[in-house]
Amino acid sequence: MQNETPAINVMTVLRIGAVLLLIGACLKVVLPFTGALIWAAIISISVWPWYLRLAHLLGHRRRLAALLISSLLMLAIAGPISLMAVKLAHVLPDAQSLETLSHAPLPPPPEWLARIPLAGDKLTQFWLSVQGDLPGMLEKLRPTVNKVALWILEQGASVGFSLLEIILAIVLSGFLLTKGDELWDGANLTLSKLGGSPAGDLAEVVARTVRSVSNGVVGTALAQTILCVIGLLIAGVPGALALGFLCFVFAVAQLPTLLVWLPAAGWVFYSGDNTYGVFLLLWGFLLVNTVDNVLRPLLISQGAQMPLIMIFMGVIGGLLAWGVIGLFIGPTLLAVALTLYRHWLGEADHPTG
Repeated sequence: MQNETPAINVMTVLRIGAVLLLIGACLKVVLPFTGALIWAAIISISVWPWYLRLAHLLGHRRRLAALLISSLLMLAIAGPISLMAVKLAHVLPDAQSLETLSHAPLPPPPEWLARIPLAGDKLTQFWLSVQGDLPGMLEKLRPTVNKVALWILEQGASVGFSLLEIILAIVLSGFLLTKGDELWDGANLTLSKLGGSPAGDLAEVVARTVRSVSNGVVGTALAQTILCVIGLLIAGVPGALALGFLCFVFAVAQLPTLLVWLPAAGWVFYSGDNTYGVFLLLWGFLLVNTVDNVLRPLLISQGAQMPLIMIFMGVIGGLLAWGVIGLFIGPTLLAVALTLYRHWLGEADHPTG
């Protein structure tokens, strides 16, 4: 019997080592797809109630429902990108290089430039100073322009990679939806085996928090879009509805909405209406640009069953730590931690010993 113990220990170590090696190899294989898998899980959890309703309307044909939802999501991504590509294709042939621009005379400053509140006179003086020595000014700006161009290329590559990741996530979410019930049962069973009965509630906590964050992001984007369109209509900006759609896309992607209404305000100033130009600036900065900081945590807290301060910290902290995906990761992690803490307090109040 004494000779069997070392053999058992060696076999146990070998088994553990083999399992760890297998886990490490699997993680290395899956690692490049981690971001897409996380986004696929977020998308699947967020649209799950709508998926069930659609499947019911289609006679419980779940694969068809998953295909339709994935197709709609793909169109929502591909549509704006296609429009931007078409616009860019029209703009690029007309682009001028710095060398060509340096030989062209700079026209006199436009009249509307001087009408810009506070900065109009200084901008006009700067325009006149540049007009006197345009080649020299462009030569001084060349290093800065090169850095900006390099930064734009880097950001473009990053955006392209993110778009590919989102497209892959949408495709994966279709498969996750069709296997949703099996995955849900597997997640509950895995968590129960790892952490006992308290951990069995974590899957529901994660799903509820992710859906709440999705509702908060979309609801806030709708509110910003409505406010933006109202401001544009009051200021008389043409194409207010199209700009509103662009504002919604930017808000969902967590891009600054001032990329929409600030150029519109510049157009209003260019048209000679300083009153409505100032109005649109104030409307944008005080309402459109700030409503998300208040409304998003409030909407998320409606379903997340967490204190508002924790929602706020989870949203802001997650966004700073992991980017857009951190909007979901931050509140979810805090919700899981809070659930485990509450279970621990319950067990401490009722000791089993």
